[in-house]
Amino acid sequence: MLHDLTTLRSSAPDAPPRSATGTWSGIAGLVAAIAAVIALRWWQQPDYVRTLAVLAVVALAMVVVDLQVYRVHLNASSGLSAAPMRPLDVKRTLHKLVGLWLTVGAVAALYWLLPVYADSFYDPFKQAALYGLPALVLLSPVYVALVDRLQRQPEDAYAELGHLIACDRPRDWSMLVAHGRGWIVKGFFLPLMFVYTNNDLAALWAGSPLVRIDNFEHFFSFGIDFLYLVDVLFAVVAYTLTLRLTDSHMRSTEPTVSGWVVCLFCYPPFWSSVGVKYLAYDQDGAYWGRFLEPYPLLYGLWGSIILALVLVYAWATVSFGLRFSNLTNRGIITNGPYRLVKHPAYLCKNIGWWMISMPFLSTMGWTTALQSCLLLAGVNAVYWLRAVTEERHLAADPAYREYQAFIARHGLWARIRRSPPGSQTAA
Repeated sequence: MLHDLTTLRSSAPDAPPRSATGTWSGIAGLVAAIAAVIALRWWQQPDYVRTLAVLAVVALAMVVVDLQVYRVHLNASSGLSAAPMRPLDVKRTLHKLVGLWLTVGAVAALYWLLPVYADSFYDPFKQAALYGLPALVLLSPVYVALVDRLQRQPEDAYAELGHLIACDRPRDWSMLVAHGRGWIVKGFFLPLMFVYTNNDLAALWAGSPLVRIDNFEHFFSFGIDFLYLVDVLFAVVAYTLTLRLTDSHMRSTEPTVSGWVVCLFCYPPFWSSVGVKYLAYDQDGAYWGRFLEPYPLLYGLWGSIILALVLVYAWATVSFGLRFSNLTNRGIITNGPYRLVKHPAYLCKNIGWWMISMPFLSTMGWTTALQSCLLLAGVNAVYWLRAVTEERHLAADPAYREYQAFIARHGLWARIRRSPPGSQTAA
């Protein structure tokens, strides 16, 4: 029913193009996350186990909504039929399993090889990966066999890898190149986002279970921490479940070096080793609270705007459901804040950084203030470049071009331009 209503709304004159998933998927994941965090607070298990449990509950909630409400497995983009198209092909299934585990093994080998992953920072991810490995071993043959019977074109990248190991020349090398790029994205971001989620959950569970709404400073701190937790938690689920059955697989990956550079520049270890040194816009360490604390009303208003910006940022991630990802196209999202602007997360993050750091005010003098403003403008420029390269990549998808045209007609800036000038009162 909801699936049909979504389709009907997308055909209305002023409605956005149909989104790859609907609002209820993200809502279900958010409700499940809150319930799981509360229920597992006093569970006597290591933090990484409790984190895995929260992620599993959130993933299950969104998978159920996507399959049962939006029936995404029937989307043409999934490449699946509604019923099995063929009997079980044991040989091809084995080829795909070999391809899958060869891929996983190659990623694991890179984790072992690259010194950055020897850092204790990544220990929670390593522990969680080993803990969840038996489940992956048991479930992967069932999933691969099921999807193979449903696929319209069963000779996918995993099958091609299996052929390669069997000394058969792959029929499509470009498919393997795209497969490799997609797994590099997944292999880079999944450990990082998992550790962030694990650490944020551990801090939340270790703190007070009560949220003091009578103390704005406490409420602000809790709100910011919770919203950033929601962002990374949804990211972990999405990077994990790159599945054709939920139509959340990677359709394409950023093909240009420039796109990869401006994206990876914003994340550790690249940001911490390069960005922090060259674009350090907060040198005096003085933030908004220090400047506005003597003015309670302005303090509360300024902090509330920052919270609202971070809320939209988290809402943008939640709107992706199972499809959030950097550097890839996993379906075009047109609901939530994406109904108004093409890059709500980038927009709100960058405005928020100006409000949080207030670089135009400095305890070290006007020259440092000017320097900080220019450096933060440099960070903004990096995110502008990310938006440009992402749109260049996504524009290869007709669905994104349709979405671009919708935003040009009905987006926030189009509405502002169409707004009449200040109302005039008749004499």
